[in-house]
Amino acid sequence: MIRKKTSNRCSALDGQPPWSLRPSWPTVLSLLAWIALLSACQVEQQPDIRGELSTYMDQARSWAAAEARINTAIAGVRQDQFVHDDFVLETMRPAIGVAREYVTELERYEPQSPSLARVHEGYIESWRAHEFAMVSIIDAIERQDYVQLSRSNDELLEAQRSVSDSLAALTLLLREAGLAPDPPTSKQVPPPSQGFEINPR
Repeated sequence: MIRKKTSNRCSALDGQPPWSLRPSWPTVLSLLAWIALLSACQVEQQPDIRGELSTYMDQARSWAAAEARINTAIAGVRQDQFVHDDFVLETMRPAIGVAREYVTELERYEPQSPSLARVHEGYIESWRAHEFAMVSIIDAIERQDYVQLSRSNDELLEAQRSVSDSLAALTLLLREAGLAPDPPTSKQVPPPSQGFEINPR
């Protein structure tokens, strides 16, 4: 029997990778141009964060009045230490309505920048938590449930801390955009804890 001699075509590839990609310079340049085009499109789609932050802070000045009314009511019942039920009810009930309307007003504002939108959403939730906590306080007083009253007051304190957290996040955005100075390295300056309305009394 005669066996045909076959050549080992793989022998010439011993020690070599099974394939190699050798792009030409025109291909590389085309790829780089495409990447640059995509990057430019993404930049164009990003909102003007500095301009939007400036507009947001201007808008915040109109929110200060509502926050002042809510914070004044809270300060009043805290000073009373929830001792006089009639005073707490008369003070808190109007503030609940103000808080509810304020949350609705905040919801109407829709930032375009994702980073500012996240901060604003946190701010909305903080003031919504104010409303819920005050409703719970009123309910506790009406039912003379002082365990619930204590718990509701803690929830209100947490809502106020949440406002501080949102303002700290907003301050960071302002600094990153060059719209707010950095705090001294030796001492960190805390953000206002009451919202855009400063030092309510």
